[in-house]
Amino acid sequence: MVTKRLPAEERKKQIVKSATAVFARKGYHGATTKRISQEAGVAEALIYRYFGSKKGLFSDAVRRTAERLVHGLEAALTLHPDDPSLAMQEVYTFYLDLLLKQRDLAKMIFLVFAELDDPEVRDVYLPHQEHALDVLSTAIRRWKKTGALRSDMPSRASAWLILGAFQVLALMKHSGRIDEIDPKAALELALPFLSS
Repeated sequence: MVTKRLPAEERKKQIVKSATAVFARKGYHGATTKRISQEAGVAEALIYRYFGSKKGLFSDAVRRTAERLVHGLEAALTLHPDDPSLAMQEVYTFYLDLLLKQRDLAKMIFLVFAELDDPEVRDVYLPHQEHALDVLSTAIRRWKKTGALRSDMPSRASAWLILGAFQVLALMKHSGRIDEIDPKAALELALPFLSS
């Protein structure tokens, strides 16, 4: 039986998905390209052809993970552009749903943090983090101008606090304690500090 060959970009996505799962289970140093190729159902040489090295593959997995998070953040914020309470509910719902449905995501987030000393990983991840901060800061400035948020709240610091809350949710998922928080209740606790 002849199997249909996947286009290169689809094959790359398949490899990155398998790599993310292996990195999440084994950590960066415990993951091998042999194991990743076995899970992806491809020859190990194909990993080197597409990504150059295990580090190159990890960097691509970091990039794709970060892009998914930033695109989701942007989409959630556009649903209620003039209402910070509803917008943040959408953002937290998106992020929590993603953590609950993508079991490897929380581990991947912490792997990224653990590897930020590596210039290649840092160069891949930090622009996405910066973009997320810019997206949040822009929304916060807009809400402050309309009076929906306190005008004395520094936009950038507020954006960092929101990203920090996401990281706490990832930590809770990673440690098996995500069921200890009601996201809506947590959001209701945070909003009075931001509201005018």
